[in-house]
Amino acid sequence: MKRYIAKRIGAGFIQVILVSTIAWVLFFLIADVTGASPAARVAGKNASPAVIHQVSEQLGTSRPYIVQYLNYMWNLLHGDFGYSYFQHRSVISILLPALETTASLVLVAVILWLAISIPFGLLAGLRAGGVTDYSIRVLVVLGISVPVFLLAPMLNYLFAYQPAVGKFLFFTLPEPVTIFPVDGYVSITTNPAEWLRHLILPAMSIACITAALYVRYIRALTMENLGQDYVRTALAKGVRRRRLIGAHMSKNMAPIVVTLIGLDVGVALGGVLFVENVFALPGLGYVTYQAITNLDYAVASGAITFAAIVAVTMNTLIDIAQGALDPRTRT
Repeated sequence: MKRYIAKRIGAGFIQVILVSTIAWVLFFLIADVTGASPAARVAGKNASPAVIHQVSEQLGTSRPYIVQYLNYMWNLLHGDFGYSYFQHRSVISILLPALETTASLVLVAVILWLAISIPFGLLAGLRAGGVTDYSIRVLVVLGISVPVFLLAPMLNYLFAYQPAVGKFLFFTLPEPVTIFPVDGYVSITTNPAEWLRHLILPAMSIACITAALYVRYIRALTMENLGQDYVRTALAKGVRRRRLIGAHMSKNMAPIVVTLIGLDVGVALGGVLFVENVFALPGLGYVTYQAITNLDYAVASGAITFAAIVAVTMNTLIDIAQGALDPRTRT
């Protein structure tokens, strides 16, 4: 197990190095080649070439690319993601608060899609071919068909904006009601109830499609396990299905579901870019979008690297958990 953990950590470290390199190339090398260099951004629009060169000397962007890259990677290894001259503060001081928002959003989304998919997937698998199974599969198709770029604004409009102006669907409310906030974020340490209220709609925007996919996976896993000899033997001995699922089938299904969670957490981190901007959540996606819009290269590259570190860390932990649950996966 120790060797497996070491291999997974090593593979994760290599992935972070690769993503960091790509981020550096995109937001430093290409920016400099196209003329929209960091030095030009810091110096201002009306700066003379001499001033831009002087700023470039101060920033270190006039050095050879290989020297800039090595300095960038060396600083990353020491936890230094650079300095934002656009916001006049360190990049890490911008990213850490954003990480809390994004982590909270993904956490609530994972809880929602598991809370939806596990009971519905089990129910569909246990009653395969029946009316219940057919109805659930129809809902699954609907869930998969609605893209996040349509679902997020729709949820925000229907359940946050409309009640706030005294409307809900086709009805006029006696007075405006604030069911869910239209935008913003409240830290869990400040007010847990408001924290959850601000995250329900954006998390649901991410969770719906994933929950629909998980229903299909869990339904298939349930049907597959029901056909196994140990299940038929247990049922023949009179073991109740509820106990059979909790005590036996769950052990075979858990490693697969854990693997899926690890993969989909990474996908969810990619999907928060749009959702955070729709709900104005100050997370990594929102910060990255603002940095790209403002050509804030240090924050943009730092945010991509930071998100990669978070995603790789999550996937590594999931892989380790899967190895602990199922020794056969330790390869």
